[in-house]
Amino acid sequence: MKENKYDDNIFFQKYSQMSRSQKGLAGAGEWETLKKMLPDFKGKRVLDLGCGYGWHCIYAMENGASSVVGVDISHKMLEVAKGKTHFPQIEYECCAIEDVDFPEESFDV
Repeated sequence: MKENKYDDNIFFQKYSQMSRSQKGLAGAGEWETLKKMLPDFKGKRVLDLGCGYGWHCIYAMENGASSVVGVDISHKMLEVAKGKTHFPQIEYECCAIEDVDFPEESFDV
């Protein structure tokens, strides 16, 4: 069994109080730098590994992605992500990153 500290009640409660959890990407100190490195998402199939609350999944859709799959080991994180997501083209899967197994060419980004 993979270690999943993210569903621990104390960890999750503390994580939910972080700026990035409450404000989304704008609350993440590295966001402005990271955003400059991201590719054009228009028409792309995007995979977000360790998607957490789904902020990057939503960003990709808002910026033209055709579909997004967010993967995270945490059921609790994915519950929050699903609650924030209003795009039917975003799918969330609960899986450890090292166990992800998609067919080749499933994603562009």
